[in-house]
Amino acid sequence: MCGIFLVFSKNKKLDSKTCINSAKNLFNRGPDILKYNFFLRKKLFISNTILSLTGQPNKNRNLYFSKSKKFTISFNGEIYNYINLKNNYLNNYLKSKDPTDTEVLVNLHDLINISKIPKIINGMFVYLIYSNKENKITVYNDPQGEKSVYYFNDKNFFILSSTIENILKFIKNYQINIPTLKKYFATRHFMPLEETCFKKIKLLKNAAKLEYNLLTNKLSTSIYDDPFNWVSEKKYTFFKSLKENEVVSYFENALNQQLKLMVPKINFGCIASGGIDSTLQAKLISNIASAQVNLVINHPKKDKLIKKLKNFNQYLQPDITSFSLSKKNYVKNTLKAYKIISSPLHTHDLGGRIKIAQIFKEKNCKIFFSADGCDELFGGQQLYYNLFCKLKKYNSNQSPYSSTFKKNFYSKDLEVIRYNKFLKKNWKKINKKYFFLKKKERNIQSSLFLDYFIQSTNVANRSNDLISSNYSIEARNAFIQKNILKIIINLPLEYKINFKVEKLMKQKFLLKKIFLRYFNKKLIFKKEGFSGFPESLTKVLKNKDFFITKKLLNINNIKSNLAYYDKKNYKRDIIWKLTNTEFFLKNYMS
Repeated sequence: MCGIFLVFSKNKKLDSKTCINSAKNLFNRGPDILKYNFFLRKKLFISNTILSLTGQPNKNRNLYFSKSKKFTISFNGEIYNYINLKNNYLNNYLKSKDPTDTEVLVNLHDLINISKIPKIINGMFVYLIYSNKENKITVYNDPQGEKSVYYFNDKNFFILSSTIENILKFIKNYQINIPTLKKYFATRHFMPLEETCFKKIKLLKNAAKLEYNLLTNKLSTSIYDDPFNWVSEKKYTFFKSLKENEVVSYFENALNQQLKLMVPKINFGCIASGGIDSTLQAKLISNIASAQVNLVINHPKKDKLIKKLKNFNQYLQPDITSFSLSKKNYVKNTLKAYKIISSPLHTHDLGGRIKIAQIFKEKNCKIFFSADGCDELFGGQQLYYNLFCKLKKYNSNQSPYSSTFKKNFYSKDLEVIRYNKFLKKNWKKINKKYFFLKKKERNIQSSLFLDYFIQSTNVANRSNDLISSNYSIEARNAFIQKNILKIIINLPLEYKINFKVEKLMKQKFLLKKIFLRYFNKKLIFKKEGFSGFPESLTKVLKNKDFFITKKLLNINNIKSNLAYYDKKNYKRDIIWKLTNTEFFLKNYMS
């Protein structure tokens, strides 16, 4: 993917060598071209490392400017409808016959109000626009939460970067943000919403607009396209009025139309695990173009489905290739992830994600397709059916993926209390949006919505972006594009979790219905547990007393938590959190 890096000095001129070297730190995210410029008498530096995927990019080192020269851009992402945007808005304006999506994006600012542009984009993105006329930086990121950007602001500098690590290398002196680590012990996964593990470094929220005035040093953020507002009684009623087969065809057609925009003309690959989501997407893609490789990562003796993958080969080409990840290599890869992520790992499977990125790169692919998020959007997580089937309390979020545990180490900590209030506030907000549903369905739909827009965006999406980009690979996913999400969140519950059908079909009902149009029903298997060997990471930890973590976070002992959603695995989960946090702190406190 691409790398964004901006530094604005509030006092003296910037050192050219330091800035350029910092930009080069992001070469792995965009190895094809490094573009940069200094502005405002060398007090402003903007750079962009580029992974070239579209059009014919110019090879000079200057950033892309709009035709009017009023706007300069640094961009990370992919605009799938950029040709349509060019034809609709720039046909008589751009001379280039084969522009890049970056050229299209920056030139739109000459002709369209800046606030309208992110709303007409079909794609994943975070981009900054420098207006030399207004002396202002404006940043937008996508509403589905695929692309992230971090920012630092103190009396000396305002910095924007695609990675935390690059900010840390520039500022050199940093402090650990302890409240963020405490919040981790109150939730299922490491799920930062705006604060990072470092003081003064923040994460821009999804669907956000950031403005920074270079004359007054005023910084402001706002939400420009709130996904909560995508919930529509009218759309829900429309889907409710259709016959089952009509809904299945409607959604399949929408997926196909989206994939036609997303499937590239260069080498790409697909994750095809044998599960419903990834394998279905790989099949739909194969009807459009041939992947270089369909692959799955095998955690030996853990992924039982691997033995059944050969049954898919008569339906899917090329054949699914299995690559093994041993415990030893899992640990080796996972330890690499801490410097890439610059936080405790969002979840334990990042060792596998690194392996995936490495393989696609070895296969000369710049792009691969994954299907993260479907478990949350379509109710496919293992515990969902049992949890919602027994649902009796309708006034609170019963899902552990987008809420805090009732009792945890820091139940009385002020920052954790505020975090809990934030999650509850969002619960009430989405519950009101689904006002037209009966209590039980309203509760479940609200949980699934939050599990994607809070948990999945901050765990799977962010991990994919940081890990794959670090290996010069772009991760794509049709299921979580804006127009597809607007369908999913308005589908009646029976197309997600269907309590009335046979057990095999109950969860991800709609996806399984489409799946059966291409595959034999015998290829629908029971969902497997989590992948990876997180216990192996604990075994290689020299200090198994978690000394740094316990001292810094003031944890005295591990007690049983009867309020924990998974009583059977409570101790296992806590050990993972302690191990994960300990390795993070060892990386950044030594």
